[in-house]
Amino acid sequence: MCLIAMAVSVVQMPFNYFTGLKMTGYIFGLLLVALAGLYYLSRFKDRSALSIAISVVLVNLLFAWIYFVSSGISGASLMTFTLTFFLVMIVAPRGQYVLWLTFNLLLVTAVILIEYYHPELVPNMYPDRESKIVDLSATYITSVLVIFFGTIYLKNAYNSEKQQREEKTRVLEVLNTEKNKLFSIISHDLRSPMASIQSYLELMKDIQLPPEQKLQLEAELLMMVNNTQDMLYNMLLWSKSQLQGLTVHLAPVNVHKAVMPVLDIHATFITNKRLHLTTDIDKNIMAMADLNMLQLIVRNLVGNAIKFTAPGGQITLDARQENQHCLITIRDTGTGIDPKRVPEIFSLKARSTFGTGNEKGIGLGLYLCSEYTAAQHGRIWFQNNPDKGCSFFLSFPLA
Repeated sequence: MCLIAMAVSVVQMPFNYFTGLKMTGYIFGLLLVALAGLYYLSRFKDRSALSIAISVVLVNLLFAWIYFVSSGISGASLMTFTLTFFLVMIVAPRGQYVLWLTFNLLLVTAVILIEYYHPELVPNMYPDRESKIVDLSATYITSVLVIFFGTIYLKNAYNSEKQQREEKTRVLEVLNTEKNKLFSIISHDLRSPMASIQSYLELMKDIQLPPEQKLQLEAELLMMVNNTQDMLYNMLLWSKSQLQGLTVHLAPVNVHKAVMPVLDIHATFITNKRLHLTTDIDKNIMAMADLNMLQLIVRNLVGNAIKFTAPGGQITLDARQENQHCLITIRDTGTGIDPKRVPEIFSLKARSTFGTGNEKGIGLGLYLCSEYTAAQHGRIWFQNNPDKGCSFFLSFPLA
């Protein structure tokens, strides 16, 4: 708005001077300098509220001065007051509307009453009739153009803000739907392991089981509890990221030292399910990653490989340098991924599925893997193996 007012001043300054209103031209020159200072104060010093207040008072007072040196009500000053008020309403905060309306009305009323009671204070400054017509016509054209561009500015700002609000509303609706679906799945899927734990404890209390059956039940119960724990852990991480946002601490990470503790966690499940795990990890490769996030991703991917690989199957994990990246590959000989599920595999739309040992999840693990990989400037993708199972790939920049 300062720039628009400065443009008007640049036009009015020589125009008024050469139409005989020399003092008005000088005042517009003074106004141009003041507006340039106010623009600097607002744009570069971030004092827009102070700049607006000063500009409103200063511009109105200068136009009151112009009123008395530009033939008063017979000149173009009233149109100028109207234009000034329009610009003020565009930039002023909503809470100041009444203040500036009152200020404008009182000031204009005051100068008109002064001219009414003291007409000698407002002499006719036009040298001839043609100068007056030219001045009024030019002021009208300037006012219409400023109102035109100002209205376009207002409409564009309104439409832009409306579009942003609608987009935010759509995003919130999608997130809310996904959240409701997620918690519905969680509340449903937690019942099964909790009921199994309860049944087992009641069985232990009431019946003396043979040692072999007892060991089998304990192994199954342990697997179920650990799957439930992973499910809850993923859910808590997702909830935290939604509430607080992701916090990433990138640092050089030795991939071998980061991955091996994760495999140790899964050792019991691999043994119980009679799976074969093969690793080929370069002990010297260093990736730029967040250690906790990297371990979470690998744990979820290895857990999925265990879940969807039948007893006696093979899981392979290797890490090597490929160009300027560390490539981690996790292969299995499991059931593979249904092509119909491929488009939604890394989203919250992914459906929970049962593993080969009836393991249950909520479809949140791969979504977290995708989110956390992107947060570390890495890539994650997968492909079904030609023979059997699938392979997941992680790529991170080398440290």
